[in-house]
Amino acid sequence: MISTNRPGADVIELRVPCKPEYVRTIRRVIADFAESSDMPKATIEEIEIAASEAATNIVRHAYVDCSRMPRMHIRCARRKHGLLVEVTDRGRGFCAPADGVIPNADIDFDREGGYGIVLIKCLMDTVNYISKPDEGTKIKMTKSVHGIPAIGVHSTNHHI
Repeated sequence: MISTNRPGADVIELRVPCKPEYVRTIRRVIADFAESSDMPKATIEEIEIAASEAATNIVRHAYVDCSRMPRMHIRCARRKHGLLVEVTDRGRGFCAPADGVIPNADIDFDREGGYGIVLIKCLMDTVNYISKPDEGTKIKMTKSVHGIPAIGVHSTNHHI
């Protein structure tokens, strides 16, 4: 489902099943939305990768051993000078890294995965996690256009 939250709003929302095949859809919709904001191609690609990593983390980790097919919620909003992307699940939650802290990435070329949070924090201007055990996680990410901070977004991290 794709919707906007009010007529004329510069917001797009998606609610999609928590399945790997929907990650590409999320990535494409966010890229199209960012392109309509006249963002530089390199900036759009960074947003795409970060959103894709956030959605992939949900698919891989949020609903382990879950018998039902939950949905993830993606919200993308234009802000003055940038874009806000929120990716939310109602899964098991996790201990999120502190604001401004990029976790150590122990590079192991034989291991697949484990770099999503590192990539997200390196690609986006601000990354905030709100996570509570057994209640889910919301990742709020902003990306500015041309190095100008996106207005209307707080840059603090909350770990509940």
